[in-house]
Formats: sequence, structure tokens, C-alpha cells
Amino acid sequence: MASLGGLILAMWGTPGPNNLILLTSSALYGARAAVPHWVGANLGFGVLLLAMVFGLGELFERFAWTALLVRFGGAIWLGWMGWTYIRAGMRGGTSDPADNAKPGARPMRVHEAMLFQWVNPKALLLAMSIVGAYAALGNSSGERALVMVGVFALFGTPCGLIYMLAGGVLRRVVANHHHARILNFSIGAVFIATVAMILLG
Repeated sequence: MASLGGLILAMWGTPGPNNLILLTSSALYGARAAVPHWVGANLGFGVLLLAMVFGLGELFERFAWTALLVRFGGAIWLGWMGWTYIRAGMRGGTSDPADNAKPGARPMRVHEAMLFQWVNPKALLLAMSIVGAYAALGNSSGERALVMVGVFALFGTPCGLIYMLAGGVLRRVVANHHHARILNFSIGAVFIATVAMILLG
């Protein structure tokens, strides 16, 4: 289980779509406003991991069109989210960091962050890697699910807090509307890059 914890730290704790969005959302809106995304990301990955343990990957392999539907539907939604941030970055700004993020752009809600995991290439890769490499952790699917989700809760859930705290520090810089626009463009670019990975992957 120690090696599983190390894999989760290496994948979930390093910069990626979730953590970069948490960082910038916390910088623009405050750490408290980014909590729903943090909660949703962890819940969403837990559900994704459970689904993989109980055969979702096999379903995708058997009915390839379902995977395509998730991929392209998610890409459209992420592209729209990215555009709202880019549009916000194209505006002028004020001394209020939250005003610099409007209109349209806002932190992810819990359900949006949960759904995001199902089209997040890094989350999908981690879930498939865990299920494939650690199938011997239990004698049944239920045991494996319990162990895998438990280890993720222990090692994975604290990771996003680091990025949220770092974003809170950056919030002081975002009081400058020029820097806020850069952050808006950055988070929009993360969304668009994720769309590209989805479509090309």
C-alpha cells in the first residue's frame, strides 16, 4: 500500500488540470470559494475509481461509442469553461480580484468538479493505473475498492489543499488587475490544453 500511496502522491499531488485550476480559482476568488472544487474533485475521483474497479473500463472497451460520447461531450463542456475565463481575461480589471474574474468565469461547483474527473486525462490515467497495477490488493472487487479508495483518501485528498493555500497567497498579487488577467488567461489555457489532450488522446 505504500507504493500505491506514492503513486497517488506523484500523480494527484503534481501540477495538472485540477491543481492548476484550484490554484488560480483560489487566487481569484479566495481559498474558501475554491473548496467546492476541491471537494468535488476528490469525490469525483473516488467515484471514478470505484467505477473502474467494478468494470467501467471493460464497458468502455466493449462499447467504444460510450467512451467517445464521454470524451467529446466533456471536451465541449471544458472548451466552454475555458472560453469564459479567456473572455474574462480580455476585460479590463478593478482593484477587487473577484471583479477581475467576471463575467461568466467562476470557481467550479461540486458537481462540475466531480464530472470533470471523468474527462480529465490525468485522473483517468491514474484510475486505470491503480486498478491495473494493484489488482492483488484484495480477494474481491469490494475489498479492492475499499483499499484503493481508502489509500486515495489518505494520500490524495490533502494534495489540493496545498494549491489552494498557495492560491490564497497569490490573491494578494491579483489585486493588480493586470496579474488577474494573466491568471484568467492561464486557467483558460489549462482548460483548452485539457480539451486538446482529450481530442488527441
